[in-house]
Amino acid sequence: MMKTVSIWQKFLNLFNRHPASKLTDEKVKDGVWYAKTENGDYLLGIDESVYQQIGKITFADFPTQLKIIETDDDLLDIEGDKSVETLKSPVSGRVIARNVTIGEDIDRLNTPDPKVNWIMKIEPAK
Repeated sequence: MMKTVSIWQKFLNLFNRHPASKLTDEKVKDGVWYAKTENGDYLLGIDESVYQQIGKITFADFPTQLKIIETDDDLLDIEGDKSVETLKSPVSGRVIARNVTIGEDIDRLNTPDPKVNWIMKIEPAK
């Protein structure tokens, strides 16, 4: 069920985004791109290969609200025109942020731009 987002919330969301400026060492594992940010945290998002495999994403949901993620834990359930997939985490660490706006506006995930289609920000396990 899509919830309605007020104009005020959309305005606030503009300032609450986690821009992907200065990402380094970008890698891809099982359809998830991940790259280190300036401060050493990982930003994770959907790789273009996923769009080729499942088509346009029509639904997405975080399967858990875990604060600590291990490599290969469920990251995001996605449904597309062609299939349903569960993306797995390529890294371990503490969840700093989830891109909750993707549930409010699913088209954000269909934009191959790290500033828009990021899934999660994770502080790496030490």
